[in-house]
Amino acid sequence: MDPRSKIPGLALLALSFTQCTGREQTADPIIGDWRAVQVDGEKHPQAHAYDEGFLIGEQLRIGDDLAGELALYQSAELDGLDYNAERVADLVVDASEAPKYRIEVAHDFFEGGKEPYDVPSYPDYGDDTGYADTGADDTGYADSGADSGALAEPGDDLAGLRPLKLPSAPQLAPEGTVFACTLEGDTLTCDREGAEEFKHWVFTRIRPEDEV
Repeated sequence: MDPRSKIPGLALLALSFTQCTGREQTADPIIGDWRAVQVDGEKHPQAHAYDEGFLIGEQLRIGDDLAGELALYQSAELDGLDYNAERVADLVVDASEAPKYRIEVAHDFFEGGKEPYDVPSYPDYGDDTGYADTGADDTGYADSGADSGALAEPGDDLAGLRPLKLPSAPQLAPEGTVFACTLEGDTLTCDREGAEEFKHWVFTRIRPEDEV
């Protein structure tokens, strides 16, 4: 071997230090849990519009992989017991332009003309279901529940009773929403893209010692 091609031992040692003792990658500062403290200029969390006993609010929960969830929560204390409920949607964070971030949420709770914190209501037994009576006389025989799946023919004696088989409508995936955010210290300021309501958001970091 050509002696000139040999690297001195001291140089090799220095090279090993520069290659093997690299710095650990620091975690992105947006990782963690965040609580909304202001939405469109109004303080959050806030009392529910229809029941002041319930406190409603929002949280962003972002994991080490920059994925997480947006949570809309309700909490109350009734008769000495704590009640908590929440709705969540998955999210992912684009941190390529940090400290500016793009948070993509899989489901948009704030569009469609429906109050995002409403609890779904279900009709009580005996309520009008909206279906009209067929007018057919009661034969006294119980329905077997079996359905052949055949279409009712115009001359079929059971045409008035047999339900028509209509093609089912495709179930569309719920639309998502995007928050364009800027991080400054422990404050995350966001605008919800394309929104007219629930547009301007301010989140603060939730510390372990904070009461959630």
